[in-house]
Amino acid sequence: MSNIQYSVSKRQDEGFTIYALKQEGKAVAEVVPALGNNCFVYKVAYQNDWYDIIDPPPDLYTLEQRPTAFGNPILFPFPNRIRDGKWEFEGKTYQFDKSPDSPTTIHGLLLNCPYRVDVSSVETQQPEGATLKCSLNSEDFPDVMRQYPFPFRIEITYSLHDSVLSMHTTIVNIGDGNMPMGYGIHPYFNVNISGTANAQEALISVPANKYWELDDVLVPTGDILDVERALDLREGQPFGNYGKSLKLDHVFTDVQMVDGVSRCSIVNQDTGYGMVMESDSIFRELVVYTPPGRDAICFEPYTCPTDAINLESKGIPAGVIVLSPKESFSSLVRFVPTYNPQS
Repeated sequence: MSNIQYSVSKRQDEGFTIYALKQEGKAVAEVVPALGNNCFVYKVAYQNDWYDIIDPPPDLYTLEQRPTAFGNPILFPFPNRIRDGKWEFEGKTYQFDKSPDSPTTIHGLLLNCPYRVDVSSVETQQPEGATLKCSLNSEDFPDVMRQYPFPFRIEITYSLHDSVLSMHTTIVNIGDGNMPMGYGIHPYFNVNISGTANAQEALISVPANKYWELDDVLVPTGDILDVERALDLREGQPFGNYGKSLKLDHVFTDVQMVDGVSRCSIVNQDTGYGMVMESDSIFRELVVYTPPGRDAICFEPYTCPTDAINLESKGIPAGVIVLSPKESFSSLVRFVPTYNPQS
């Protein structure tokens, strides 16, 4: 019998219920189902010291006010932006809400929607681990249905095993007609993982050969360009390259897969600490974003680029997924801590 101890616990914090998946002495993941089911903490232990892999919010009030700025926001029914919030499907025009002064609607409709906790459990047989399964039915949210009248059920399962955090997503079309969709996540990763590394020298790697050209409101023009110079992250670039001269907020595509997954990574070259995000092949795009003034970076796996449904209306293939009634979508992303001490 293994002596590795897993647990799932819950507590109240700032009026919210927090679920904590724990591997004793090794790893902790914390999820707040009421705030978009955001996994806002994921930290691991190396030699009894704890290090944040996911960059957490300062508090839950801040996360509630800025739901796309910390942790691991879930983006559905579209990732990133829709130009003017307006789109067409099967001959009908739809409109998402947006701020009057904004040129786009951004990051979907579920950011602060509360999810229901369906299962919290510990598996004692191989493979051992801690699991939290939460779901949301769009028919329980009139404001979502008003903007996106395609009934769906989304289920997110977070699992912690051997210090690795996995995120499995299932989305089901529970309506009577076809449902267009795009899905993505927006995790923020700590670049200075150990707290003692030189973040500017951290090596950032993204396995993408091309990227979408964006206009002045960060919506694709339709042209796809080859990566070069600072945008060629295939062999890694220092995080410090993306300071005052260049901020990353780019939609990469033509993603390289190895053994059915793409791998984005951070390596602290001076301390050896690092992490890898593995995304399965359903994710054909990777957005990379460097939030201003923070030693953090987002690797965002997307099933389609920004404004994909409007690109497709212009005859540009953009990966919009259309689920028929009762059809389902599924995806898997894994966050893997690494440690390769320098010789």
